[in-house]
Amino acid sequence: MKKLQKAILTMAAGAIFATALTGCSADSGKSAAAETTTAGTTTAEGTAAAQAAETDGTSGATSGAKDHPEIKYRRMPTATSDLFEAGVIPILEKIGYTFTPVEITDSIQREIALSEDEIDMHVDSHTAFVESFNKDQGTELAPVLAIPTVPTGIYSGTKDSLEAVADGDKVAFPNDASNEARSLQLLSEIGFIVMDEGVEPTQYTTADVKENPHNLEFVEMKGGTIAGVRTDFAYIILRGSDAYNAGIDFGTALAAESQKDILADNRMQLVVNGKHKDETWVQDVIAAYKSEEFKEFMKGESSFWILPDYLQ
Repeated sequence: MKKLQKAILTMAAGAIFATALTGCSADSGKSAAAETTTAGTTTAEGTAAAQAAETDGTSGATSGAKDHPEIKYRRMPTATSDLFEAGVIPILEKIGYTFTPVEITDSIQREIALSEDEIDMHVDSHTAFVESFNKDQGTELAPVLAIPTVPTGIYSGTKDSLEAVADGDKVAFPNDASNEARSLQLLSEIGFIVMDEGVEPTQYTTADVKENPHNLEFVEMKGGTIAGVRTDFAYIILRGSDAYNAGIDFGTALAAESQKDILADNRMQLVVNGKHKDETWVQDVIAAYKSEEFKEFMKGESSFWILPDYLQ
């Protein structure tokens, strides 16, 4: 928690994200869909919140905590993991849950561990990535709730302003399919490129670039390595977690996704194995995020977070 507080103090300038971009890419239907649970999942506000008051009188645990007392979660030094530990775990510990962190550094191994029940949940992925993984691997991982999200942003490399863009500049961004699309969407929002209107933004690839007036050179890399070589490029695009891990002030972003512009599928999610999504412990975690206690906790956090509707 100390780490989260320290990071947030140094990143308070992140309020620019609310106005960093113009135009809206996500329609209201998609936004609403991202901020509810997935199909077949019971809404937590009524059921799990009510269950939180039903203790057994001896252990103090709720029915969900009695059936599934230990929750194993993927632990990484990311903004969403730190927020979960600081603001959500204390709420659930009060009703009888215990938590075991599992260190998994690789995003693919994270999803494999979830699919094999080596962990119960994580808060470090968005819907587009999970759906892509499910398609490639034949898994049934389930994003069940949109949670506070740190925006993807474009940061300076050798150029310190967007106006300084020149012919042939190199731009680095993550090489996984979902974040490639997210990066191209951001580049199109700031006017660097024009994308094919016939392609869904969540499916963008470099092959869908219709106009590239500055003849930008796109270099795709593993997301976590980009910040370390930022001076090799005119600009770099970082996921919120990569900027956070590199200690980069979010307020230094030259442009970023905003509350209005972020696509629904790019909001971070509480992710579980689909076969468990209707279990009481999952509903209790959802209820903790939607609780008044967590809402009050978020009022003390920096404005760099993009919040789901239930926290506004």
